Amino acid sequence: MERASEHAAVEHRNEPRAHGTLVLRYHRAPAGAGDLPNWLAGGSPRGDERTPDPTMNFNHVGLAFDDVPACADGDLLLVELGVPGHDGRWRAGAHVLRISPIPIDERDEFVHATHRIAVLLTALPDEARTALQDYTARLRRANGRDR
Repeated sequence: MERASEHAAVEHRNEPRAHGTLVLRYHRAPAGAGDLPNWLAGGSPRGDERTPDPTMNFNHVGLAFDDVPACADGDLLLVELGVPGHDGRWRAGAHVLRISPIPIDERDEFVHATHRIAVLLTALPDEARTALQDYTARLRRANGRDR
């Protein structure tokens, strides 16, 4: 799988984003292990599963969620994603663009997250991408942020 370029990350920043909840679990793919095709085909991951706080910032291109730093910039994540209003879950790959500490005054005392993790979604099925686009648009309309 081709790594996401900085250019790709920059050109998608203008895409409308929303703040809401998603079902997400992810695993860090071991370096060079070629786990993505196996994951997409329904295989089991070979790493620890993480389930971050479900409230996040997102669009059909990427996600920014809060968790502990269980991955690093540039890592490949094996992702399972669920979108409210849609049955089922989709598997995808995601490349970590950046991990940054959450300022102390912005942390939620009921969530153990200490860092914000921004990822670029890759190998995302078309049905999942459409579901994310629709959900993003629906949340933006509900919040008076149409674009």
